[in-house]
Amino acid sequence: MSAQSKVMSLEEAVAQVDDGQVVALQTMATFTCPMALVRELIRQERRDLTLVCLIGGIAVDWLAAVGAISRFIGAAVTMEQFGIAQQYRKAVESGRVRVEELSETALLARLAAAARGLPFMTTRGLIGTDLIDLQPENLKLIDDPFGGPQVVACRALRPDVALVHVHAADEQGNCRVEPTALWPDLRLFTKAARRVIVTCERIVDPDELRAEPDRTLLPGFVVDAVVPVRYGAHPTSLFPYYGYDADFHMQWVKTSREPEEFLERYVRGPASQEEYLEAVGDEAIRKLEEKMPA
Repeated sequence: MSAQSKVMSLEEAVAQVDDGQVVALQTMATFTCPMALVRELIRQERRDLTLVCLIGGIAVDWLAAVGAISRFIGAAVTMEQFGIAQQYRKAVESGRVRVEELSETALLARLAAAARGLPFMTTRGLIGTDLIDLQPENLKLIDDPFGGPQVVACRALRPDVALVHVHAADEQGNCRVEPTALWPDLRLFTKAARRVIVTCERIVDPDELRAEPDRTLLPGFVVDAVVPVRYGAHPTSLFPYYGYDADFHMQWVKTSREPEEFLERYVRGPASQEEYLEAVGDEAIRKLEEKMPA
């Protein structure tokens, strides 16, 4: 590795996340979440985290189950077709996790304000809801100075750290994303956050990124750590490489009311990504390998 290399282990990367910090997590329920980093957060027993994401899924349920988060900022948490996020719901109902609900447009406005160094940005998406009154410290209905209808001012939200997963990166932190569905959180989280930790399926030579520069989504200067983790988004998807693991999601849903055995087997127990994949099983991994590059 070069002197400029930002490549490190999962343990070293997550050691940069402190208790009590605001953590932005790339995820849209079953779509591309940095799950290897989530498991390492749990293994290192992080506590009192504020979790920020658009639509949370299995990762949020795990973090709620182990008591890692005390606040959630986002639009929703759902297991989609697999059912309800039972541990998250339990944590919210008991008061262990406080929810600051936002529409997607309002959350993106708050992150965009931080990314641009502005105190706030505006939206109209919340007008007519109770969310403005519930969060007066972050949302204000203001007059349009140009004479139009009122808008909602959304206070800047600056996470301490953003956790994301990409297809490939070089040692300096330049990150490549293959043609896939791209949600705006990936760009905004990484611009708004003070620190960015990236996992990737593979480390590539910078020349490979230069050959198709339009696929380099994150420049190295915004990235603080790079961790190569094969199948690092499992059991969520990373299109076009692999889809979400439906069987694994169902296994979690069936055991999530009493999750300790599952968490010990798949989350706390495996000391490395290799051990985690062994626990998942060869058959499940073979299904993932169908579109994975060599």
